[in-house]
Amino acid sequence: MNDLAPSPQPDLETTLDFINTAELERGRPVDAFDSTRAALDWLQGRVGIDASGVPESAAVLARVVRARTAFRELWDSVIEGRTADGAALDEMNRVLRHRSLLELRAAGPDGGVAGYRLAERTSADPVDGALARLAEPLALTLGSTDAIGRMRTCADDECRWVFFDGSRTHQRRWCDMASCGNRAKAARHRARARAGDQPTG
Repeated sequence: MNDLAPSPQPDLETTLDFINTAELERGRPVDAFDSTRAALDWLQGRVGIDASGVPESAAVLARVVRARTAFRELWDSVIEGRTADGAALDEMNRVLRHRSLLELRAAGPDGGVAGYRLAERTSADPVDGALARLAEPLALTLGSTDAIGRMRTCADDECRWVFFDGSRTHQRRWCDMASCGNRAKAARHRARARAGDQPTG
């Protein structure tokens, strides 16, 4: 077990950014994790892991992609009102088992507030630890009856990003109104214009 200073806990937005690394661009699939290095760089930049000792192997990339696929399946199952694939739930729980434990330690007479400090105990390798930290906010959302009603997938069929609707009315449909929303409005306008050009007789 390693004893470390506590790592920052990613928020739900970071977890959704992780899911959205497999995206559609104009309807075509694009994967930001096109290599193990790309996946490790993302985890290092967004979750703060030290990836220097992690091998750039296909097995590491497969582990990251498997977790991301499970997270997406669990999100989609809520949106679509169906039971998630059992393998996705198993993978989520496997990932969560690598969560670190916080411990309060005596810091000695000259360190820490009131002589205490927080430490993190983990037996996970950096990738498993990062995936567990990404899984936690998603698990909390999935387990909250208040939150699941605000889980969304972009209404643009050529995008399908996942996002959490934090709007006041809870009626948001697009991941971003400036791109997907405007594109949909323009497509509706073109469709209406074409319909208006059709002969009526």
